[in-house]
Amino acid sequence: MVKLDPWGASQVEDYARLRDEFGIGVLDEAAWSRIPDAHPLFTRGVVFGHRGMDPVLNAIERGDPFGVMTGLMPSGKMHLGHKAVIDQVVWYQNHGADVHVAIADFEAYAARNFTIEQARKLGIEEYVLTYLALGLKPGKSEVYYQSKRSRVKDLAYELGLHVNLNQMLALYGFPDDVKMAKMNAPLMQAADILHVQRAEFGGPRPTVVPVGVDQDPHLRLTRDVAGAVRIFNVTQTQDGKIGVFVKPEKPPRPVKELFDDVGRILRADLGFADLKRNDAYRALYLPAASLSDVPRIDLALAQYESKVLAEHGFFPPASTYHRFMTGLTGEKMSSSRPESSIFITDEPADVKKKLMRAKTGGRATEQEQREKGADPTVCSVYETYLYHVPDAKVLEEVYTECTTGKRLCGECKMQALGLLQTQLKELKEKREAARPLVKEIVSDA
Repeated sequence: MVKLDPWGASQVEDYARLRDEFGIGVLDEAAWSRIPDAHPLFTRGVVFGHRGMDPVLNAIERGDPFGVMTGLMPSGKMHLGHKAVIDQVVWYQNHGADVHVAIADFEAYAARNFTIEQARKLGIEEYVLTYLALGLKPGKSEVYYQSKRSRVKDLAYELGLHVNLNQMLALYGFPDDVKMAKMNAPLMQAADILHVQRAEFGGPRPTVVPVGVDQDPHLRLTRDVAGAVRIFNVTQTQDGKIGVFVKPEKPPRPVKELFDDVGRILRADLGFADLKRNDAYRALYLPAASLSDVPRIDLALAQYESKVLAEHGFFPPASTYHRFMTGLTGEKMSSSRPESSIFITDEPADVKKKLMRAKTGGRATEQEQREKGADPTVCSVYETYLYHVPDAKVLEEVYTECTTGKRLCGECKMQALGLLQTQLKELKEKREAARPLVKEIVSDA
């Protein structure tokens, strides 16, 4: 069984098996063909799985409100693997998303022994400046400090009422000597993700969280607690019916009044004319509805809970999962192992030194490689093209020449070096130009 550790160095060899093991949905050409200009990270299979993405894709297609939530753990330098996340975030913003970014200074303090001050400084200098340089726009986006946002801390405490120790141990496998601050960190992350659906941020709407697959435990926890605090549960019963059920023992209004309102929403807004009520069992059935209707029914009721009942109407957040970018040494790319990573702020000489030493899929000899070709699927240099070179023709040329033996690893590294040094030079210039924007995008509350 694969173990996913959000704070460790999880390695995955078989992503298809991992998807099956954890119930992660497939994101393939059928999904991304709905979007005319899907990002290369999606179409190239780097983003390989999801939970609950259909409502987000629907919102993009229809021009409806949706959000993207991400966070950064300020515990080291930003490297090319981190860039893959913000590339996705910027793409979503360009398609209409409002963006929220948490600087997880509390989590860095709890899990990585950084002071709050160190984490904040690192978050701005290494990450936020780069995010702006990569295209994140102030306006429909905000960056905030986890430690300064009382709404997040209050919500994390409230969410804790719906999670017990056994659930936390099953999800995270905490050892007996775990510090309670670290055990609390997942609740903070859940609150980060969910609080952007509060009324002051636009209310319940589809929200996507793009993460590496090692972060899936956080998303499973968040989706569970999002449902736990809701008034209504929209689900398919054992006999195949779609039903709306009132959950709490003490609902904010009598069940009859709630179902009167829900009935009006279902008929007038969603077009379901045939409704069967059983107020005594707190159940309302939609005979004409199917499983595919559940998300839009649930979203409408979440918005009702928030606007009319002033309750938490959290719509289950979606998540996408991308493959780990292989480190230059063949392991997972990590800020704590400088030799494995090309950092965004590396000098050209350092980039060259690291890249020329990188592990490739080349053969033992030049003759063998000319005859048999190399294997780009195990090459950290090829991954650099895959993740960070948007030109499809360049990627196809590299792959073809590599597998046919026309290209040797040395010349491939030199081409990648030129492309990377150009990108990083431009990013350095844009980072400095972005400094005045930091005050516009970083919130103090």
